[in-house]
Amino acid sequence: MGLALCFLLLGLGAEKIYAHTQLAESSPDRKERVSNLTEIVLTFSSEVLDDGKAKISLTTLHDGKEVPIGDTMFVSEYTIRADVYTQPAPGQYVVRYRVTALDGDLNDSGYAFEVLASKGNDATWIVLGVGIAVIAAVVAVLRKNPKKEKE
Repeated sequence: MGLALCFLLLGLGAEKIYAHTQLAESSPDRKERVSNLTEIVLTFSSEVLDDGKAKISLTTLHDGKEVPIGDTMFVSEYTIRADVYTQPAPGQYVVRYRVTALDGDLNDSGYAFEVLASKGNDATWIVLGVGIAVIAAVVAVLRKNPKKEKE
């Protein structure tokens, strides 16, 4: 009985060590709609190996055109990331990833998300609003104090 319990406990521990990994968290997330994309961060349910095979890529959904992004880097044993240096045009995109799980299996998968048109720079709108307010104030002052015509 004791020997069977030992094998059972060893088997449960081995299952945890050799379990396949799954994508646990992502940024951007599946089906998310984003207006500013600066990086892709993927966190897995179990450790992944830093064996030189980990890769994140970004492509357009409809025609599969590759979007240039930075190199895939390990943040931790569970997380990889890549910088997005140039804001992609509005549209639908696919994040593809490849990582090696602790059991040696190469996991290759992906998901789609959408990039929305940028809402613009808030500072630009603030400056524009202040400029319009100043012009309106000047026009109001000039209307209250019209110059008298010479007789």
